[in-house]
Amino acid sequence: MTFVFQNSKEMPVQKNFIDDLNNFLDFIEKILPIENKAIELNSQIKKEEERFEKESSVMTKFSNELNDSLENLSKNYQLEPVKKCKEKINETCVACIEKQKEQMKIALDDLTRRSKDEVGQMAEQIRTELEPFLWSMVYNVNKTQLITASAEKLNGSITMGINGLTYNYDITYNEVPLQVKKFIDEISIPIWSKGGLIHKEDRIKKLDISDYIIKRIYNNDDFQLDLENKKGTKKVNIKVHEEIKNASIMYIDESATDITSNEDLLPQVDFYKLRELIKNLKEYIDNEANIVSKTLTSVEIDEKDAIVSNEIFDSIKIITSQYGEIVSEILENGFSKDEIIIKEIIKDRTRNEIFISIDEVSNRLSALGGEGLELIDLLNLQ
Repeated sequence: MTFVFQNSKEMPVQKNFIDDLNNFLDFIEKILPIENKAIELNSQIKKEEERFEKESSVMTKFSNELNDSLENLSKNYQLEPVKKCKEKINETCVACIEKQKEQMKIALDDLTRRSKDEVGQMAEQIRTELEPFLWSMVYNVNKTQLITASAEKLNGSITMGINGLTYNYDITYNEVPLQVKKFIDEISIPIWSKGGLIHKEDRIKKLDISDYIIKRIYNNDDFQLDLENKKGTKKVNIKVHEEIKNASIMYIDESATDITSNEDLLPQVDFYKLRELIKNLKEYIDNEANIVSKTLTSVEIDEKDAIVSNEIFDSIKIITSQYGEIVSEILENGFSKDEIIIKEIIKDRTRNEIFISIDEVSNRLSALGGEGLELIDLLNLQ
């Protein structure tokens, strides 16, 4: 299916944006009250800690001043019984002060523990809500994938980022071991080999690496692929920067051979098959059907933990700005100023209009108070 604006111009984002916008509103309505409650609890903890420090300081000052006063007063009464009474009063005062401080600290620790437990539960609620949303409903993110294989599993991490917002998922895939031949029927690389019946001399031969096992995949602006044979005695490292013609292929046996830097071996490299292998690998790691599990492990704004530091609203603002750009495009390419409308074209060329009223979006966000009004502005609905 294809998604177009109301004037039939194809949308740059080929997703049901209206569904995503509705899900975004649901997400905001759930997440903001949780974060605001967490902020309130953290603020309460800080206030109680400050109160404890202030009262402790005052009580210590009282004890010190009482001691000084008794010292000055006792100088006028140079009697042993007076001295004993002075010492007893000081001892009683110090003991009382320390007892009061101890009880206050116990109460503070109890409040802090209960509040932090509650904040921790809220943080997990926030992470749970963020996990599916950030995975599929943020557009045009910069993505870095690092996949590694062991004997037991194929797993790795995917880091996504946009405008200072960065988040990471731990991923497990459903196949291990993963062999090259799953992605291309046959592929070989040129290597040097000793040949000849009488005089052994170097000659070029094609090494079939179709049975090699994939050990590592890195995918960002550069693509890296590490392979090895079943015994682990031979390895192939492939790196591609931007275009396939810039690929680097390293073969490691008893020694390392840079195939693509060798003027005799380079012409024998099948770059067409290499391109197909990499394309199919990228499709595999992007295909959700191949993922057994994904867990959101971190959300950061400018390298700070956004959940712990209560900056999820700032994360929401970054995403809302992106959604606002799309809303502006929809309104510019539409015929209604009261509704956000797109069209879905299905296989038989049937066109279905999908829409949400601007009033509905504004009313839902307005109900959240000042934060909601700020989001309305970022969605360009003012």
